Formats: sequence, C-alpha cells, structure tokens
Amino acid sequence: MTATALIISTNNPPRGALEKKVLKTQIFSQVVVCSSGEDAIAELQKQKIDMILWAFGTIDDSTDWLETVHLNPAWTDIPLLIFTKEGAREQRLRGLALGACDSVTFVTPTSELTARINGHLKRSEQIIHLRNRRAELAQMALCDPLTGLGNRASFDLRLGQEVSRSRRSGISFALMLIDLDHFKWFNDCYGHQAGDTILKSVSGVFTETVRDADVACRYGGEEFVIILPGATAATAKRLAERLHQGLAVLSGELWQNKSALTASIGLTCFDGNRNAGASDLVGEADSALYQAKNSGRNRTETFLPTATPSLPAFDYSLPVSNPLQAI
Repeated sequence: MTATALIISTNNPPRGALEKKVLKTQIFSQVVVCSSGEDAIAELQKQKIDMILWAFGTIDDSTDWLETVHLNPAWTDIPLLIFTKEGAREQRLRGLALGACDSVTFVTPTSELTARINGHLKRSEQIIHLRNRRAELAQMALCDPLTGLGNRASFDLRLGQEVSRSRRSGISFALMLIDLDHFKWFNDCYGHQAGDTILKSVSGVFTETVRDADVACRYGGEEFVIILPGATAATAKRLAERLHQGLAVLSGELWQNKSALTASIGLTCFDGNRNAGASDLVGEADSALYQAKNSGRNRTETFLPTATPSLPAFDYSLPVSNPLQAI
C-alpha cells in the first residue's frame, strides 16, 4: 500500500520512537512527524495524508486544529487514531469524543496496531469511494447524456435558485429559450442518429459561446435553455447574436453551406422586483420564441412584460422552399 501517515506528537514519548513503531507496521510508505496541530494543518495543505496518528499526551492538548480538519471536505474522511498511556481512560474517552476512530496505547503490540490501522484505512477508502460514487450519480441525474449539458431537472433547479438570488439582491438575470428550426423535418428525413449528431454539435456551440457564469441546458428534444446570471436584455441579445453566428459557422462546417442550420430564440429578463416566478419566466420566454417562429425564424425576440402574451397557432410543416437541402 502506498500511504502516508501524519504523526502529531510532542517529545513525550519521543517522536522518533513513535515513528519507528508506526513504520514497523509496514503499512505506510511515508511517515511525516510534527509537534502540533497547527503544523499538522500545514502538512495537510502540502500533501495527501491517509491517516493521522495523534499522541494524546495530556488533558490540556490543544484541539482547535481538529475543527479545521472536520470542516474541510478534503480532510474530513481521514481516519484519526490516538495514542494514550496505559490506563489513561479519561484521555481515551476524550479523544474518541473529539472524533478519533480508535484508541491504542504506546505499548500496543505491532500486530494489533497493524490490524487496527489496516481496518480503518480500508473503511476510509470505502467511505471515500461511496461518497464519490454518490456525487457521480447526482451529477448524472442532472446531466443530459446526449449533449453533456444540464438536463431539464438541472434547469428547473438552477432557475429556481436564480429567481431567489435575484429577489434577494435585486440583480437582474436573463432567460433564453432556443428552438432549432425545422428540426423535426430533419429527423424525419435523415434519421435520429444524424439528428443526435447535430444536437451534440449545437451543444458544443453553446458551450463555446456562453460566459463562464451562464448555465446552458437541454430543455427537451431540439429545445435548449440558457440562464444568464447578472445579464440585462442587451447582454442577452448580444449573446443570442453570437449564437446565431456560431450556428451559421457550424452549418458551413457540416454541409459546406448547402443547407442552413438556424434557431429561433425567445428572451425574457427578471430583476427581482417583478411579481413573477420560475414558471412565469419560462412562459414569457416561450411566448417570445413563438413570436420569433412566426416572424420568419432564425431570429431573436424579447418578451415585453407590458404586452399581453399570445400563442398563435403555428404551422410546423416545412415551407415549399426547403432550407435543408441534401446533406
């Protein structure tokens, strides 16, 4: 096993003797020795530590450093083993109450010490594995598997958070709903595998175009949404224009300009003072998107709060002049 132990000990018992005892287990490839909790924190910041072994010498040992360890997600799973003198029951109980996983004495046989350390290292490894797996599953639950963008659940979560943040701070944000033009026809003619390739390529355009703070998600099918924290309508319009340009470049790369890949975009803004919730904002962006569709597609429209939104009947059938020629 390639592992590193961190020993915290004053010179009673001698640090060198405790280091030899730990090395004798043949578990650790490296043993670092320090004389205080403050020094231990410094070592934790410099390198990966797999186990902390603390010579719990007196009832007055400082424990402030333990809070720093417990509050740091990178260190909280490191097992802490305490050494006490024989018969020091109160010290042992106090150490366990402070979060130690186990207690041994300075004269514990090497075979027993080895077994205890191995057991705690294995449990720590299992805990870390389970926590990482849980984080992976949580990430998968919020990720669209085709495009790698956030999925609908991720969007709903982030939009609700952004509405709450805007209400507290009064800082505006923008919401952009994007629909690829004539995509149903494309899928019907060329198949869903080709459609999936386009969706992934379009997602790449979004990822390259949005700001670091923006959140791009796949809303469903060929629809995408982008949340722009701190953005005004003017900021969102500039981003929308860059998205139109990016799709035009993508069309040229895929089809040598023989066919057009375009999108219609609906925008709305929220400044924290409006009496609107997350679902209202989606409805506003959707209304603006319908307006963009009915105004000729391949354009961006902005929802006006003073206007009465309407959802006119929309004919999704492809016009006689087909913009998607042979690929």
